[in-house]
Amino acid sequence: MRNSHYRTRIPTGVAQRGVALLASLILMLAVVMSLANIFYRHQIDISQATSALHGDQALLIAMSGESWARDLLSDRLDNRNVDSFDEDWAQAMPMMPVDGGQLRGCIADLQANINLNNFATYGAGIPAAEMTGTVTGFATVWLNLLQQLDLPTGPARTATLIDWVDSNSTPVNRWGAEQSDYDAMRPPRMPANSWISDVSELAAIGDYQVHEVQLLVPWLSALPNSSTPLNINTASDQVLAALGGRFGSQFVEAVTEGRPFNSVNDFHQLMSKIVQTSLPDAAARWPSSLIDVKSDYFQLYMEVTLGEARIEVKSIMDRKGRKSPVIIAREVIVVPASLPQTAPRELSQAEQLFAGGGTQSAADINQSTEMNMVQPACLMIGEINT
Repeated sequence: MRNSHYRTRIPTGVAQRGVALLASLILMLAVVMSLANIFYRHQIDISQATSALHGDQALLIAMSGESWARDLLSDRLDNRNVDSFDEDWAQAMPMMPVDGGQLRGCIADLQANINLNNFATYGAGIPAAEMTGTVTGFATVWLNLLQQLDLPTGPARTATLIDWVDSNSTPVNRWGAEQSDYDAMRPPRMPANSWISDVSELAAIGDYQVHEVQLLVPWLSALPNSSTPLNINTASDQVLAALGGRFGSQFVEAVTEGRPFNSVNDFHQLMSKIVQTSLPDAAARWPSSLIDVKSDYFQLYMEVTLGEARIEVKSIMDRKGRKSPVIIAREVIVVPASLPQTAPRELSQAEQLFAGGGTQSAADINQSTEMNMVQPACLMIGEINT
């Protein structure tokens, strides 16, 4: 028998139509993918453009806040002879709604802090009267503040700072440090021999450590002037305790209850009663070169939120010899508007071991972590109620 084989033949027209359909589907897929990519990139471009626009608008709003602060600190609205927390500039800016966002801020007195550049006046060394304790100066206040924070208070702590900001290259004493000393450090560095521009520069001086600077920052400033007295009307309790020295809490309590002082003489009169000494002795112990009741340098902090843009602006204002302050420095920080706030959590036993050698509780470690976190400027600068 012969096997019969049957073959099914597909008509040529049907095969061609199948190929054409497949090609059409591939083409349509390519077009859809191209359009999807175009739309995706378009959305990204729109988002970036909107974010940039909101950022520019937020900066303009912040600059309008600067104009408000400058006017508030001008001769027209402020008594330049006395600066205290009772004045309008010391009140936190009320939250101001703007189209699509909000603006808030506050002004802090930078002369409530210790100006590191004041140590440039110690070019010839610390006066004997200050070393014997009969006169209080910036070196004395500095060492007292270090002692409050349980930081080392040796003579090198002031000598290296003096050598960093003075204009010469000769060590102020055997504890000082100039170029030859910094060459031996790892990494080597070069002493500025000029004013400090930012308080973080302290970490480069002598044996000051980063963690020490982080503790000291709330009570420090770096002003473009080497003769800025501390404003007794706005100084924090920590700075007042450093000013009071051995008089301690008695000094702090007397000042906080007695201020605002209308003149330095009023302060000296109160101190002569509190420490039971003569008025000339009180004036000699806390000279007018160390303390004052007015200020020339302020910092404005603003936070602007607009759409998805959020910026923080810190502006330093100088009004020394001027009817209205000028902006001498501005720092703009861009932060995500939706940055989540995480609550402190309980640390595991292993984390406690590495964080504190197993001797601290989780609550203590969390508290220590919160203290070292970067806080909003309104909480960090001055004693302003927000």
